[in-house]
Amino acid sequence: MDQSANTTHEHLAASVPLFDPSAMPLRRWCTGSREDPLTGLIAFPDFHTSIPRALAGELETGGLIALAIGDVDGLKEHVETANATDHASFGHLAGNQVMARLGAVTRAWFRDQSWTAACAATFGGDEVIIAAAVDDPAAFHMAIADLRDRLGEVLPTRVSFALAVAGPGHLPTERDGNAWKHVFTDRLLAGVDRCLFAHKAARRAAGGAGGIIAVTQAPGGGHPAGTLQPLPEADRVLHVLARPSRLGGRPVLLLPCAGPAGLRGRRIRVTFPHSGVRTQVVVSAAGQAALPVEHNADAAGVPLILRGLREAAQHSVPDDLSTALRDAGANWHTLPAHERAQMLHLITESADPAIRAGRITAAVAAARTRSHP
Repeated sequence: MDQSANTTHEHLAASVPLFDPSAMPLRRWCTGSREDPLTGLIAFPDFHTSIPRALAGELETGGLIALAIGDVDGLKEHVETANATDHASFGHLAGNQVMARLGAVTRAWFRDQSWTAACAATFGGDEVIIAAAVDDPAAFHMAIADLRDRLGEVLPTRVSFALAVAGPGHLPTERDGNAWKHVFTDRLLAGVDRCLFAHKAARRAAGGAGGIIAVTQAPGGGHPAGTLQPLPEADRVLHVLARPSRLGGRPVLLLPCAGPAGLRGRRIRVTFPHSGVRTQVVVSAAGQAALPVEHNADAAGVPLILRGLREAAQHSVPDDLSTALRDAGANWHTLPAHERAQMLHLITESADPAIRAGRITAAVAAARTRSHP
């Protein structure tokens, strides 16, 4: 046999995953499903048949569920490059090698997770789905970031993800029979997939790097309590799909994030898909972060990039307030930061000594209450 035949055989062997039925990535959900022969993940037809019952059952008992879809960035270009430059192989074999490796890394990552109810499945030709019952939306985001990073270390191209977290409030009000479970699941899958494609399109238009994780709100008109991500901390980035709404008659973009504490809101850097970067104030609308905008947005949602800002250093505690706190045995730092900032502003802006003394007394009383509940 000539050398080229041997080389091609080696490429083919490397593209076929080794199967281990005991390592199939599921915990309770989708039990009995068939395995996708290339990735070793749950085959999508069985996932699509079984997962609606699992998701509905978790939500109806008061739990939270999270769903993420990952898509290989630039797989088509990788296949075309391999086809043009690697004479020992052919392009689609190179694509199979990427997906086989993606499946192996995902299975290893899945075994490291602590979820008691979860599964990982294929979705389309170059996509993967992760579904899990979760307690903490932010922890699920971090777990997906870990998977993204692990894949980035071994694959020739990055993998981008989108995710959503749903709670009991997202369940439809009419739930007769079983058909609604599939409708609900399909809407959830479609919403996450649209978020992923919106951000991938925005990234390509801007020339940015792949490997993003975008967050969208689960579809439905229910209250998103407990399902929201935190706003990004200083110098951290969060990709979101914002949903147009109105607040007090004014157009806003609702973010899939918890609203900031306090009346002043929170400053944040926002990258819009067509108008660039601006610093804006995010406010809270019934506990959800809302971004006031000038015009109504497309109902399909707006892909935004949020970057946290470092807040200016808080004013130092004046001597008279410090003395009063010490004498009362009160800890100033038990109060939330936004409350401390408001109290300090009122105290330092007091023009009348009696008013200043009264405000110091009120601040000390609040701190003492928190220090000694």
